[in-house]
Amino acid sequence: MGHAHERVDALNRRVRDDTLMNFTKMLRNSRSVGLAVALIAVATHAQAQAVRGPFATFPGSWSGGGAISLASGAVERLRCTAEYRIDDGGATLTQTLDCASDTYKFELKNQIQANGSDITGQWIEVTRHAEGAIVGRVSAGHIEGTVTGPGFTATFSLQARANHQQILIRTQGGDIAQISAALTRAH
Repeated sequence: MGHAHERVDALNRRVRDDTLMNFTKMLRNSRSVGLAVALIAVATHAQAQAVRGPFATFPGSWSGGGAISLASGAVERLRCTAEYRIDDGGATLTQTLDCASDTYKFELKNQIQANGSDITGQWIEVTRHAEGAIVGRVSAGHIEGTVTGPGFTATFSLQARANHQQILIRTQGGDIAQISAALTRAH
């Protein structure tokens, strides 16, 4: 995972360095200043779109805490870690979410594909050997949708901005009623 981030960072640095070198050359010719500014804007926008895609705010390691509300009515504090990776030019997001309270533990592994703003995917809850489908939407650092499996349905919302992320999962069926967590990106 670290190698992919290093390659993206190296590519971003190389594009930025090449862009700055070309900009300097163009500035030498005062008639080219407008063209140089326009080319930099287009190159920067294209670079951001090509590398990042609809899941741009998610990749990396996250950790934090929250609460789990059980169907019994009990509420417990959670400690969570999450790992996100993007593939396919930013169109696929892979998530691993591990959370534990004093008496409860779950480990989710999800893979989501974006087609425009629509998402589809698969989820697996490792500790309970449960799995199912994901459908929903993605826009500007916000993913929301529904997960289904045998005897289980939940709605979810993931919101990431800068280095902060909010996760909310509301279930129907099963022993969990709701999971909420606030995570911070590791540096």
